[in-house]
Amino acid sequence: MTTIPAGIAADLHRLVESEDLGSSFFAAAADHASSSRRRAAWQALHELEIRTQAGVSAFLERAQPAIPSTNAMAGTVGRIGGSGLHLLPYGLQLRAVRETTTRYLPAFHRLARHYENSPEAQFFDYVVRHELAIIEFTSHALADAPACIDPVLRLLDHSVPRI
Repeated sequence: MTTIPAGIAADLHRLVESEDLGSSFFAAAADHASSSRRRAAWQALHELEIRTQAGVSAFLERAQPAIPSTNAMAGTVGRIGGSGLHLLPYGLQLRAVRETTTRYLPAFHRLARHYENSPEAQFFDYVVRHELAIIEFTSHALADAPACIDPVLRLLDHSVPRI
C-alpha cells in the first residue's frame, strides 16, 4: 500500500467518483435520448468514461493507495440523473454536464501536477484531457456545431496511456 498526501488521496477519491458517476450517467442518458444523434453523443461520452474508469482501476492496482476503486453511490446518482436528463431542454442538459464536469477539473489538474514527474504523468494528463473534451463537446453542442462530439471521438481513437 502506498502512502500519499491527504489532498491527493481526496482527489483520487474524486476521480473514482467522477468516473463512476459519469459512466452510469451517460449510459442512462443514452438510453433515454430523444434522437439518434444525441444517443450517439451520450454513447461516445459513456465509452470515454468507461475507458477512463478502466485506466483509473489499473492505476489504483499499480499504485495501491488506500483508495477504493469504485463508488457505488456515485454510480447510483449517475443512473438516476441520466435517466431524468431527457426531461430537461437539451441546452440545460448540456449546461448541467458542463458544470458538473468543470467542478472535477481542479482535482484532476492537481493530480496531473502531483504525478507530472512520474511514470504516471501521461495517464493523469489524459485524465485532464478527457475532462476537457467533455467540456469542449458541451460548448460545441450548445453552439449547435455539427461535429460537436469530435473532441471526444479524437480521444477514443487512442488508447488510455498506461505504463
